[in-house]
Amino acid sequence: MKNIIIIVVDAFRIKNLSAFGYEKETDKYLKKIGKESLYFKKHFSNSNSTAPALTSIFTGKLSKKHGIIHQVPYTTDKEFDDFEDNKKFWLPSFLKEKGYDTIAIDWIGLWFKDGFDYYEEKEDKDSQLRRFMKIPKVKRFLLTLPNWAYKFGKKVIKTRASEQFSPTKETMDLAISKIKTAKKPFFLFVHCWDTHFPFPNTKFSPSGKKDSEEIIKKLENNNQKEYIKKRFTDINLESMQDIMDKYDLTIKNIDKEIGRMHKFLKKAKLWEDTIFIVLGDHGTSMGEHNVYFSHSGLYEESIRVPLIMHIPGFEGKEINEMVQNIDIVPTLLEVIGEKTEDELDGKSLIPLIKEGKKIRDKILLVDGLAHNITGVRTETKKLIVAKDKTCHLCKANHHEGTEEYDLVNDPNEQKNIYSGESELMKDLT
Repeated sequence: MKNIIIIVVDAFRIKNLSAFGYEKETDKYLKKIGKESLYFKKHFSNSNSTAPALTSIFTGKLSKKHGIIHQVPYTTDKEFDDFEDNKKFWLPSFLKEKGYDTIAIDWIGLWFKDGFDYYEEKEDKDSQLRRFMKIPKVKRFLLTLPNWAYKFGKKVIKTRASEQFSPTKETMDLAISKIKTAKKPFFLFVHCWDTHFPFPNTKFSPSGKKDSEEIIKKLENNNQKEYIKKRFTDINLESMQDIMDKYDLTIKNIDKEIGRMHKFLKKAKLWEDTIFIVLGDHGTSMGEHNVYFSHSGLYEESIRVPLIMHIPGFEGKEINEMVQNIDIVPTLLEVIGEKTEDELDGKSLIPLIKEGKKIRDKILLVDGLAHNITGVRTETKKLIVAKDKTCHLCKANHHEGTEEYDLVNDPNEQKNIYSGESELMKDLT
């Protein structure tokens, strides 16, 4: 059986990749890997948040089916109960039962540990203070503080409400060392976090430019103003261009480390025996639609993410049909010749790869950072329905009640064309 490696890059949007037209080359090695792999140019996450998206990747199901709709710490007890009741297929457990050595390099823990022989949890190394800071109620409280109190607290205890995570180089070092000692076949899951704001492991020299006060002044919601002030405090930069440049540099660093993994697999003669997948769990926004430094909302910045898939025996090519992260599980099962009795929402990508056969005409979406926002996207249009539109993070409203966009003539989603009726409404109901 083939080895399987899935590398998830957190908050990984396509707008900052030269493969999608960005003016800077941040993705030199990913483009190289993409030339000998299947590069899906229209890949979408089912959610704008890590917990629902990763759960979909490992179950092949949409959020409404597997139960996890909102991002931790906003996930409800009912969601946890629904997930446990509905969990029949879980990729790591399934592969372990089939004889795979299962390895994860991540720190989230929770249900994501299930099925892994090895799971590196960063909290094992944390101090009692950092463990306290990770308690959901504590995190929510910290984000409600006015910025002066938040800034003072950060200075005193030298930590922040955001998570502390390992540099990608250390993550990849550990991943490679685990491959060297793994039994065959192996399933390796690697989660690279450096692209998650505020990119704390990237060394960056600020330009000295300042426009943070101007940005905050333009915002209408006072809660959002305080939230954005704290984000500027976290990253210790006062210019949007500096923040974008730091994000670009972080992508470049991760790209280099993925390239190192690729080189190692070839040198170890494992490349042709390994299914190798790189994707984003969700995107992120850098001011688009007045969403700053987060992945709130169901605009393209938050839900359209890269997907590169190397499958031994298939030539490299670019694929421009819509696919979704729920399609990964059924594709893997077909490639390794296994089946599940569970009913999956995803579809195998093999017919699309082999014959160019279109597998889906719509993408279903859910906002994991708001109470009740859902969406549907086709090749030409997107409909977003916000029944309860308050963002959990900044408490602003990033969506109107109902929005519809013509993605052909308005790819940046600037003009809401919803007229009171939409043919896409039936897909959400």
